[in-house]
Amino acid sequence: MHQPIASIHSILPVWPPDVIEVMTMPARFYWFGEQPLTPWGDYGHILQHGMTSHLLRVEGLLCLERTGPYMPPITFPGIGDVVLTSGGKAQLEASGLSGFTFRPVRKTRIVELPWQDWDLSTGDPPELPESGEPEDYILERQPDARLSDEMGDVWELVVPVTANIGRPTRVVRSFHELYVELDSWNGADIFRADGYGGVLVVEGAKDRLDELFGGYVAFEEFASR
Repeated sequence: MHQPIASIHSILPVWPPDVIEVMTMPARFYWFGEQPLTPWGDYGHILQHGMTSHLLRVEGLLCLERTGPYMPPITFPGIGDVVLTSGGKAQLEASGLSGFTFRPVRKTRIVELPWQDWDLSTGDPPELPESGEPEDYILERQPDARLSDEMGDVWELVVPVTANIGRPTRVVRSFHELYVELDSWNGADIFRADGYGGVLVVEGAKDRLDELFGGYVAFEEFASR
């Protein structure tokens, strides 16, 4: 005698309403960038991140100019560039997140300036370049190979373009008018989108990156449709 076939409800899991709501929510995306360690504007930025936009790439590698040997675990030294220490790279490799690889960075000019020992909460930095130009914190000092070696290897976060950006008009006033075209996104946790220079992340990646690099990174929601 044949046994009755189980009803579809006894085969499929029965999800609570709150779980179903989460499962059907559209993906949320975020801009991913720097959290300043000081209130010093461009002076603070150049000290914290250095610069990669001053020199062209050499054999495809970023050329980093910055103070040393201290470097935060994750930095944003050029437009769209994300650069990590070996320790930061190891943390991100073990994070379980997807969408990126790494590429070595050339430490082209590493100079000594222990700005991390200054009082970072003061209104102005205690020392300014003679020229008044923020980049001269680096360019006015002699490079030091010993400091470069002490810093260890440095890595670029390589994030390919795997989505498209939509815009209401050809020219927009801010990135808040842009949006990720959902049907173009390949599901990567960390990604770039054609038509936008920065790095974008999904909500789960935002939370994980904040766990790993809290205090050094910031996020702002990025529209999608």
